[in-house]
Amino acid sequence: MKSTLFSAVVLCVGIQISAFAQRTEVAFAVGSCAELSTPEREEIFTSILAKKPEFFFWLGDNTYYKSSEWNDSTLMAEAWARRHASTPLAAMMSAIPQRAIWDDHDYGPNDGDSTYSLRGTSAKIFSTVWKDTPFNYAQYHDLRWVERKGDVVWIGLDDRTHRGPVGTQVLGRGQLDWLSSVLDAHADARVIFIAVGSQVLNLAPSFENFIRYPEERLDLLDRCATARTQVVFLTGDRHHGEIEELTHKGVRLIEICSSPLTSKVFPPRSPETEQNTTIVGTPISEAHFTCVNVTKDGLFVEYFNTQGETIVNVTYEL
Repeated sequence: MKSTLFSAVVLCVGIQISAFAQRTEVAFAVGSCAELSTPEREEIFTSILAKKPEFFFWLGDNTYYKSSEWNDSTLMAEAWARRHASTPLAAMMSAIPQRAIWDDHDYGPNDGDSTYSLRGTSAKIFSTVWKDTPFNYAQYHDLRWVERKGDVVWIGLDDRTHRGPVGTQVLGRGQLDWLSSVLDAHADARVIFIAVGSQVLNLAPSFENFIRYPEERLDLLDRCATARTQVVFLTGDRHHGEIEELTHKGVRLIEICSSPLTSKVFPPRSPETEQNTTIVGTPISEAHFTCVNVTKDGLFVEYFNTQGETIVNVTYEL
């Protein structure tokens, strides 16, 4: 049984949802890159729990398979059990609902793509671990999903199953067409969060950023710009945090990148620091998590360090 988190849950496109007279308020937390680490770093999960979010949203690299594990389904399952045996993490996961997408390290090999032979097996393991996330692998053969509460929508995209060589595709046409259908079906929403492992708005061709797949990135941005609501990307991967803003075809797009939770920190370096002009403020170069509050008036985003102390916050009108 999936946990009952929201008053309205959408598992597939085509379900009609009536307009909501009142603006929904919801507070959730996000983070990514959670390699099993020292007891001191694991305390970040105690800090997350103390903020009392309605749910925690994992943005990929939620564990790190070793090279000796990702070709053996038994060892992959054992890796998850070992990761979740952490006392602070276990306490957080048992106290609040969880939602998740994956990225390369909890999918299979580093920078893994559609050539990974155990991608289907890995998807089934991931779906079992994050059983409360409304995946529909039987229908889509990937880990995309959508969920809604009132006038707030969350979409999880799969950036691994269909990924090809650099310059080709990350999501694939089928998943992009599905996204357009979901955006259209939820045109009455006030805000739509789109979670995907790789950064979308960052203009620097670094690591696995979408900018390295320029045609598909443009297609993705075009589709999001046609949405009649505020689109906010939720991303991880980079081992530093940042907020990006981009105006595309006259439409404001926002990205909240939250990484890492417990993994090593890697601040951005030149030339990325000069190329990425979408960044708001300065990068966050310490372990952190992020609380996202949708209020009646707008969107409040706050980054916290391992001890639960505020690093920076920003407010948007919706």
